[in-house]
Amino acid sequence: MSSLSKFRASISIIIVLLFSLERAQAQMPFADTHIHFNWDQKEIIDASTVVNKLRQAGVDFAVVSSTPSTLALELKQAGDDLIVPIFSPYTHELGRQDWYLDQRTVELAEAGLRQRLYHGIGEVHFMSGFRPRPDNRIFQQLMHLAVKYEVPVLIHVDSGNEQAFLDICRRYPQLNLIFAHAGGNLAARHIRTIISACNNVTIEFSARDPWRFDGLTDVTHRLLDSWRALVLEYPDRFITGTDPVWKVTRTQTWDQADDGWDYFEQLIDYHRSWIADLPLQVQLKVAFENARRLYNLPQPRQ
Repeated sequence: MSSLSKFRASISIIIVLLFSLERAQAQMPFADTHIHFNWDQKEIIDASTVVNKLRQAGVDFAVVSSTPSTLALELKQAGDDLIVPIFSPYTHELGRQDWYLDQRTVELAEAGLRQRLYHGIGEVHFMSGFRPRPDNRIFQQLMHLAVKYEVPVLIHVDSGNEQAFLDICRRYPQLNLIFAHAGGNLAARHIRTIISACNNVTIEFSARDPWRFDGLTDVTHRLLDSWRALVLEYPDRFITGTDPVWKVTRTQTWDQADDGWDYFEQLIDYHRSWIADLPLQVQLKVAFENARRLYNLPQPRQ
C-alpha cells in the first residue's frame, strides 16, 4: 500500500471513529435529577407541556419535587414512566415556611411512601444559622421514613463551607443522601471532603450553571480542573439536573409566576456540553447510570 493510500485509510478510520463518538453521545441516555413543577410554575405552564419538553430533549427520566408535593403526582400522571416523583415536605403553597412545625408533613410522607407514590424525599432546604435546623423533630422523622422505605433524600444546604452538610451525612450513614447543587457556592475542595467522609453521599450539579451558582466550568463549558479531577476520581458519586426555576433569568421578583421552564432547553444543553467532554464511560455514569442506580430504576430498553 502506498503512503497516500495509507494516509487516506487513516483519515477514513478517524472519520468513522469521530462519527461513532458523535452518534454515541447523541444516544447517551440522560436523567434530569432535579426538576420542579410548583404552583407558581403551573400558573404559566401545564403538566403536558413540561412532559413534552422533557421528551423532546431526550430525557430518559426526570426526578421531580413540587410545591405543593401533590403536583409531582400530577406530572407523573401526565408523563408516566418518564417522571420519578419524590415527596416534598412543602405540602402547600407556603409550606417552605412551616413544614418543620407540622406533624402532618410526616403523615403525608408516610402515606405516599407506603403506597410507592414517591421514590424519595426532598428537596429539603437549610440555611446555616437560620431555622429550621436539621436536628428538628420533623426532619428527623422524615429521615427515619427514608430509612424505612429505602429511598434517597435530596438536601439543599446554603453554607459557607461543608460542615453543615457533613453533620447531616454523618448522622445518617445508612441513608442515600444527595447534596443538591454541589453545595451551591462551595468549591471542589469542600466537596472532596464530603465525598471522603461520607460514602452515602451523591453530589448533584443542578444550578451550577453560568446563570446561577456558576463556578463549575470555564467559558467553553469544560469542567474546571479541580472539578474534572474530582469527577474522574469518583465517577460513581455524581449526577446532574437542570432545576428550571425563576432565578435563571434574574429578572423576576418573588410575586411573579416562575418562568424557569422557558429556559429548560438552555440548561440541559449546558449540562450535556460539559458532560460530553468527559471519557465516554464517565459520561454514561454522570448523565444516567448513577441516577438510575440511586433511584433503583430498571435499565432502559434497547
